[in-house]
Amino acid sequence: MELLAPAGSFDALRAAVENGADAVYLGGKSYSARAQAVNFSREELQAALDYCHIRGVRVYVTVNTLLREDELEGAILYLADLYCWGVDAVIVQDLGLIQRAREEVPMLELHSSTQMTVHNALDFRAIERLGITRVVLPRELGASAIKDIREQTSVELEVFVHGALCLCYSGQCLMSSLIGGRSGNRGQCAQPCRQPYTVEGLIVPGEYVLSPKDLSLISHLDTLEDAGVASLKIEGRLKSPDYVGVVVRTYRAALDGRPYQAKDLSTVFNRGFTTAYFEDGAAPDLITYHPPTKAERVGSALETYRSPKAFRKVKAHLWASLRLGNALEVNLLDEDGYHVNMRGSMEATTSKGMGLTRELLREKLLRLGNDPLEVVEFESELEQGLHLPVSELNQVRRDLVRRWEQTRLEPYRGRTIEIVKKVPRLTGEGANAAESELAVAVTVSDLASAQAAMDGGAKLFYFSGEVYKRAPRDLLGELPKAWALGQDRGVPVFAHLERITETHVLPDIIGSLNKQKFDGLLVGNFGSWELLREFEVPIHADLSFNVFNSWAVELLAREGASLITASLELQLSQVRELCQLSPVPISIVVHGPVESMVTKYCMYRDQGCKYQCQSQGPLVLVDKKGYRFPVYFDRWCHMHIFNSRELSLLGHLEQVKASGVRYVRIEGRTKDPDWVRSTSDLYRRGLSGENVEIPGEFTKGHYFRGVL
Repeated sequence: MELLAPAGSFDALRAAVENGADAVYLGGKSYSARAQAVNFSREELQAALDYCHIRGVRVYVTVNTLLREDELEGAILYLADLYCWGVDAVIVQDLGLIQRAREEVPMLELHSSTQMTVHNALDFRAIERLGITRVVLPRELGASAIKDIREQTSVELEVFVHGALCLCYSGQCLMSSLIGGRSGNRGQCAQPCRQPYTVEGLIVPGEYVLSPKDLSLISHLDTLEDAGVASLKIEGRLKSPDYVGVVVRTYRAALDGRPYQAKDLSTVFNRGFTTAYFEDGAAPDLITYHPPTKAERVGSALETYRSPKAFRKVKAHLWASLRLGNALEVNLLDEDGYHVNMRGSMEATTSKGMGLTRELLREKLLRLGNDPLEVVEFESELEQGLHLPVSELNQVRRDLVRRWEQTRLEPYRGRTIEIVKKVPRLTGEGANAAESELAVAVTVSDLASAQAAMDGGAKLFYFSGEVYKRAPRDLLGELPKAWALGQDRGVPVFAHLERITETHVLPDIIGSLNKQKFDGLLVGNFGSWELLREFEVPIHADLSFNVFNSWAVELLAREGASLITASLELQLSQVRELCQLSPVPISIVVHGPVESMVTKYCMYRDQGCKYQCQSQGPLVLVDKKGYRFPVYFDRWCHMHIFNSRELSLLGHLEQVKASGVRYVRIEGRTKDPDWVRSTSDLYRRGLSGENVEIPGEFTKGHYFRGVL
């Protein structure tokens, strides 16, 4: 298994490499999900590539943020540069960048970021079709789920084994941007989960109720190997070089079967350790409840990144031959099969004295000092009584090392690719033009609310299987009645499937839908999409596809989406541009509770589950400013945290109309039928030109302010 280490700076990179990493991942100054790290300029990145490749270490570059429309051309040209410079792979999140990279830079290896939430076996069919060769798995998957996925795909699996945990499922979180305008999907996460909160409705042991401990799976490496994992990933691009060095050194020893001290991991920054969900269930000690200690940390890997000494060396076999009248000839073969043959510049002469000895020849050629090369076998063929200046021996050694380095870099040099300076962009065909009027869509989860939505004038509704209660096994049991109601009213009824659908859930989905009638499907992951193609009905792409640009629209349209929901982190001006370029209609969410985070962690379960989530109302998190965040629970005991203020664009419908979207969507799954009816009616009337308003305090989301 590969040991993959973070490198947020050049010192951290050296610490990772010299302590035994097989590969490193790092980011450039742009398009990186750890924008707060030092990161690497283009010149530093090229130097890092040479440093690593000489030592046999692979380099993966993070290009893992969502991309605005104006960033697309620069990003694809950057990928072309990375390929030409010799990166081993790039880690990506944006669907649009993935599809265009396969067209423009087809030889560049792509790894999917954990934020793509590739979490069930069928997700991998689509991932393989997109050209992804490795998937960074969500931390929520346990050992058995990982093994099941491995048996059903040829794509490499990369698993986080150490470091900070994101509480949100797969890191796909809106909480940071909704609170402070800093998007985690854009590399600017403000870590609201690390802030203190009080909890109304539950006694908890501390204020840091959303702050998980650090992951550590060092005692489970054999299990990961048995599961077929290809790469073990250490989190920490914002961590110090000391942290990187100590953690890599410890895991390297464990992987090599050498003695190690797990307690060494506690000598560098940590919040306490947990196995999280790896043991096929949430660990009882997942949450810290308290801020990390500020006690002095004594672990150090200082010498591995500040000293010029090379701790990591490539082993090699060296042959040397010297005869009268000839220059010194040397042959070097390293452990990776790289071969160098060269001759010195001076011919050997007859010595007036004792002459050159094998011992002196060996000493001078093997005096490699800080060079990343170690000769473990040395052979020589030396005529007696020859003279060659020591300076020549030293020069041959220096030239040999330089030529060896160049030889190891040759596979990465000379890559070229032709890419147009202006990358072709999608042009829409009027799919979002006024072929039909802008209409209201509503998401509900019960028949009474479906009736209410149609009474209020909704022209499309999504009947949701994602409900915030312990529901019956057949979640869509009322769908036939809802569909019949829609038939009577001429309103299409779509089945809305859960975003998080782990592999074991997929058969239940098919079983339920085979008994139903519906006009289409609203899906939130590729796995469900793959499973449901057989129904041959229209498919709408939900928010979780994080559609941020026209290239992402193009990909989903090619996959068969007949309508696409734009990201909640787009401004209306960006939505308008998306509509102008899109070949399929675009929808936006305009009203209702906004889900900022879904997590596999459950507060009730952590405190000894007695199904309080079914007998009590929703919990409420209260931050230090007094903002209140409702918390709901679904049938899988996932916890859903909603924004403190509900979304409303009711007062801005003229701007919404001007954007060119086809549907405005109201989220009604947590609301009663009266709310659904009245809110649908207000938007119907507002879109007809009436001056309507709704009391209360609302947020306009990012539609006017955007995100960082």
